Amino acid sequence: MFFLRNKLHFVVVLIFLSSCSSMNVTEENVGSDEVKTVKASSARSENINYDTMAVFANATVYFEFDKSSLTSKSIQTLKSAVNALNENSSINITLSGHADERGTREYNLALGQRRAEAVSDYFVLNGISKNRITVKSFGEEKPVAFGQDETSYSKNRRVEIN
Repeated sequence: MFFLRNKLHFVVVLIFLSSCSSMNVTEENVGSDEVKTVKASSARSENINYDTMAVFANATVYFEFDKSSLTSKSIQTLKSAVNALNENSSINITLSGHADERGTREYNLALGQRRAEAVSDYFVLNGISKNRITVKSFGEEKPVAFGQDETSYSKNRRVEIN
């Protein structure tokens, strides 16, 4: 019975994700064959709304070089997140600002903060309470791409919504 219920939740989330045309999809590679499953848990698992929680799985907003202003593509991602947050007032989010490795450590921390604040401001302007939002900056400290080319740099100029 428990297995069947979990399988049903998985199918519902899968259908929801496939029906969302404005959802960002990211690909993750697992570097070890030993990893077979991933388990997520919550202290209040009985209150999870799977439809809205799925929106925040690796949602990322990207930025231009040395900029903290939102692009039209970023706004499309944020509109979906605003809708989900408005539908479920119990969701709190953390915005993690990042920068590529160019610039000093201090400058990149400030740039990551400005980027995360820009996303936070968008949420607040669209009716999301600032009390539900935590803003952090990691600057260049947590890159997702390790090359020294524009493709790698562009992947690191981001705000992650979790």
